[in-house]
Amino acid sequence: MLKVLSILMFIIPAALSLIIHMCLRHGEVQNMRKPVLYVLYVFVNNAITIAVSYFRGVKHIDISNMTPTYIYKYFGLACVVGFIVPFFVCLMTEDIITIGGFKRYAKKFFGDVKKYLPYAITSAKSDLSAEVASSYLNWMWWLIEPVCMMIIYTLIFGVVFKASEDYFAIFVFIGLTLWGFFARCITGSVDMVRANRDIVTKIYMPKYILLLAKMFVNTFKMMVSFVVIFIMMIAFKVPINFNILWIFPAFIVLFMFTFGVSCILMHYGVYVSDLGYITGILLQMLMYLTGVFYSIANQVPEPFGIILETFNPVAFLIAAIRNALIYRAMPFIPGLVAWGVVSLVLIAIGVFTVYSNENSYVKVI
Repeated sequence: MLKVLSILMFIIPAALSLIIHMCLRHGEVQNMRKPVLYVLYVFVNNAITIAVSYFRGVKHIDISNMTPTYIYKYFGLACVVGFIVPFFVCLMTEDIITIGGFKRYAKKFFGDVKKYLPYAITSAKSDLSAEVASSYLNWMWWLIEPVCMMIIYTLIFGVVFKASEDYFAIFVFIGLTLWGFFARCITGSVDMVRANRDIVTKIYMPKYILLLAKMFVNTFKMMVSFVVIFIMMIAFKVPINFNILWIFPAFIVLFMFTFGVSCILMHYGVYVSDLGYITGILLQMLMYLTGVFYSIANQVPEPFGIILETFNPVAFLIAAIRNALIYRAMPFIPGLVAWGVVSLVLIAIGVFTVYSNENSYVKVI
């Protein structure tokens, strides 16, 4: 079994790279070129991963004597490498994908964000006002749900299952707040274009602006929850130091990752009406693999806990923010940088896909 896994860890990340390559080319890669590109990615991805392993102390690879820990770590690192490498391969092998093209799209993206940002902010304010206009408790509803869930999970895992994490109520509330932001953004992105049919069919704006407006709404709700978190930290007398500032780069990476994934799902949500149901099921599964109400590193047996926390971006970023707020610890900087780069790749793929296909959205919806 281990020998099979040790072989798969060399070839599966290359398939991921080929898929991303085809996304960048919008599926226009000739069938004769696919095997050649796959072999190229097998060589390049594993060369980079082996080089990283070498500098981290693994001087040689013996397939017959690999441990499960090394296989899982190698596979996770190879997948991250496989996410990034296709951009550079496309620059060197595809005539229509050039640095100049990336610069043009980047310039257009930042120009459009600057131009339509006031609309996104105004739209977010309107959505927030409309959401509480007819309720008696107004914005308090943004706190009631996560606070009630915190109480439930604190009782279940803190009392019944006797969780050992310090400041467990704060621990759970941080997880629920960050997961709620991610899940709401992902869920809302799938039907974003269809839900805004009147706007999409009457005026032009980059469709990801609608997504940004929704993310601003969710960000504001999360900030309200974080006010409660800081109040709880004062009440529980949680000591802090300068490492608390790491919550800002960690959240920026989470925002970028969420935006990149949401852009891609927004595009496919136009064409696949059942994508919302599939996304809901996957999010439910992912929640239990993210450590929203427990510590993956502590509760999952070694080495799987550390591996799962490192190579699950949402779990990694939630753990990083928890460490900064509760345990006064720095995040794993190489991991934060790696997921930041992956997030940029996802944003590039998502924005490029939206720009290339947004004229056809009106016909579909």
